[in-house]
Amino acid sequence: MAIDDRDVSENSGEAPKTEATPLPPAAGTSLSRKGASRRRFARASAGATGVLLTLHSQPGMACTFCGISPSLAVSAVGQNRNITALSHRPTASRCVGIPPESWKTKSNWPCNPDARFGDVFTCQSRTAGYASATIREIINGASCDTDQMAKYMMAAYMNVADGKVDFITFEALAAVWNEWSIKGYYEPMAGQKWGTYEILYYLRGTMD
Repeated sequence: MAIDDRDVSENSGEAPKTEATPLPPAAGTSLSRKGASRRRFARASAGATGVLLTLHSQPGMACTFCGISPSLAVSAVGQNRNITALSHRPTASRCVGIPPESWKTKSNWPCNPDARFGDVFTCQSRTAGYASATIREIINGASCDTDQMAKYMMAAYMNVADGKVDFITFEALAAVWNEWSIKGYYEPMAGQKWGTYEILYYLRGTMD
């Protein structure tokens, strides 16, 4: 999983296609800080302009980023445009993703909950300790996942695998995770950096 989606949506106008493949069998930061997260997202995306995205304000954000790749989201902010008005935004995207809390209550998962998190995402550098945790432990809130990044990344992965979200690829999620694991941030496009808050805010915006 080494392909990034930074430019796919902008260039083609189509949502990346995914193939949900089953996983191999098993052998502190809170998103309630929406105001701070939104301000951080805007600063990271729009630089000194201080432009804020026109976002839904209801709890859960109701798939704010439906059909929007990270680079498209940054582009919208930079242009001071509502993301729903982007002319090259994919028009037939499926966005009924659910957050980790909802996955915890479900019995039918699109993967083996007892598989290791390290079977899905490469655990390296400061995330090496995540490798042995099971997917179930991560979704339930593993002690190693103090910033909740693994929890939301795993929920996003399962949303794609279950067909709830079709505009994000497994490869794109892996690219975000790998870069964040090593650098502590992700660059959705050259010169723009998303830290933990911005990444979580985006992922949460793909969930209902």
